[in-house]
Amino acid sequence: RIHKELTISLKNKNPNILHYVSLLNAEKAALKQKKNNEDVRKLYNDAIIMSARGGYVHDAALAQERFADFLRGIAGDFKEAKYHLEGAIQRYTNWGAMGVVEYLHNKYQDVLAGSSTNGYSKYDEIHKCGVGAQS
Repeated sequence: RIHKELTISLKNKNPNILHYVSLLNAEKAALKQKKNNEDVRKLYNDAIIMSARGGYVHDAALAQERFADFLRGIAGDFKEAKYHLEGAIQRYTNWGAMGVVEYLHNKYQDVLAGSSTNGYSKYDEIHKCGVGAQS
């Protein structure tokens, strides 16, 4: 129902909800497509990028968190899940949502246990070079 209302609002030229519709599309696809997940990956990446470019840091963090959960659970891709969890944690930290950061550290200990040393990660490396989603 909410997805339908947001889609109607988007058709009525409300640009402030495009990132929400993108995230809901990704979530919907993740529930339906458990085998072919390339489309799902693209939808989540689109939601992350749209949220970040629009300045919605908290929504970009949420999209990365949800994508990481999909990757860890359905796709079984722990390496990519770790990357997106680290990105979500960084975005939540920048936003000041330390309670969420603590929650993610506790919930995803298994994925984050392989964190690189000295706090340096693939996320840091990519964003130092200016590649990837904007925050």
